[in-house]
Amino acid sequence: MQTKTTAKDFFLYLGVIIGLYVNSVSFLILVFQIIERVFPLVGEYIDFTGSGMRNVIAILIIFFPAFIYLSYLVNKDLKTNPEKKEIWIRRWMIYLTLFIAGFTVAIDLVTLIQRFLSAEDLTLRFILKIFFVLAVAISVFKYYMYDLKRNVKEYKQSVKTFIYIVSLMVLAAVVYGIVIIGSPSEQRKRSMDETRVSDLISIQNQIVYSQWQNKGTVPQNLDALKDPISGYTLPTDPETGESYEYKMISKNSFELCANFKTVSTKDTSSIMMGRPVSYPYVNGLLNENWQHDIGRVCFTRTIDPTLYPISKPIK
Repeated sequence: MQTKTTAKDFFLYLGVIIGLYVNSVSFLILVFQIIERVFPLVGEYIDFTGSGMRNVIAILIIFFPAFIYLSYLVNKDLKTNPEKKEIWIRRWMIYLTLFIAGFTVAIDLVTLIQRFLSAEDLTLRFILKIFFVLAVAISVFKYYMYDLKRNVKEYKQSVKTFIYIVSLMVLAAVVYGIVIIGSPSEQRKRSMDETRVSDLISIQNQIVYSQWQNKGTVPQNLDALKDPISGYTLPTDPETGESYEYKMISKNSFELCANFKTVSTKDTSSIMMGRPVSYPYVNGLLNENWQHDIGRVCFTRTIDPTLYPISKPIK
């Protein structure tokens, strides 16, 4: 007689299969992003804010322990009720997982062979990505093949060791990812500095396009930039709420200053993609017009009248 599947069985196995897929995909995404940081390509945009990496790290921190705990509950229940080895939800979950893992291995090998036959550059980071996809897929395949046939009352010591190794690898990837993106306090400092640079760009644009091109001179002070008609309001420091420092040097040159908490990267400004900028991107990265160290940093700007001509008054 076939053992009846209870609601508890259904949701336990559903939780296990969701946890398996979510953790596998998140781990691979995290590993891929780490590989891309360690082996960057020339001209490739890298998210130095680490937003994508933070997302998958957060997923692994929550979902991986939950997956381990649900798997423990399932195995504990199987020991008590070995007849549940044949319930449909368990067998469907295992066979579906075996199919997906096997299909992934096949696709991975096809991709590798296709790139080899096409004489494409098999870079180290591409090979590492292929390796990790294969490692995850083969590990999942072998474990669930074993789980399908094993005696539910016991686990081989080698399988227990395998589970410990997988857990350590996930933990190592999470820890290394946190090291790369920085601690939460460091991320907050970077975010503040991104806002400061964005604010300085906004002020600079207002000086050039609103004051210089319309009046032929930069303003004496920042209060002149306030415009209730256009709705422009002066941004302030996101942490202290104080106004940014400004100094008029000549009628076409000025200085903007801010106090930063981090050092900007050498490859790109710490501005996040999507924020307004006034200088062009080079190979997907913002040039070094807004590079800064920690502390008070000033940016001197001289407006070229040939590049930014003064508008002729309407007669």
